[in-house]
Amino acid sequence: MATFKVKVVTYEELVLEQEADFVLVRTTEGDMGILPNHAPFIAGLSTGEMKIRLGEKEEKYFVSEGLLEISNNVVTIIATEAIPADQLDVERERREVERLKAKLAKLQEDKDILLTQKNLREALIKVHVAERML
Repeated sequence: MATFKVKVVTYEELVLEQEADFVLVRTTEGDMGILPNHAPFIAGLSTGEMKIRLGEKEEKYFVSEGLLEISNNVVTIIATEAIPADQLDVERERREVERLKAKLAKLQEDKDILLTQKNLREALIKVHVAERML
C-alpha cells in the first residue's frame, strides 16, 4: 500500500506527523481528497473537518484556516488551530455556540439602536433646517 507523510502544524506546535494513504481537507476552493504521489500543490485552507486515513484506521480533526502544501509525497498543513475530534468537548462547544448566538443577537440590537439614533439625528436636522425656512 502506497502512503505519504502528513504533517499538521499550528503557529504554536507540531500537532501530528504520520503516514497516511488518504487525506480529506477543506480548501478555499472546496473539499480536496489527497492520495499518494499527488502533484505539487498549494492552496488556502478553510475551516472544516480533516480526515486522515491509513488502512482501516481513520482519524478526524477540526482544522481552521491556514495553508496546504503538497510536495514530494509530503502533505503539510499549517493551520491556526488543529484539534483531534476526540479532544473536542461537545458540551463546551454547544455552550459556546449559544453564547455567540446571544452575542450576535445583542450586536443586532445595538445595530438597530445605532440606526435609530442615526435616523433621529437626521430627523432633528431636517426639523432644524425646515424651521430656519419659516
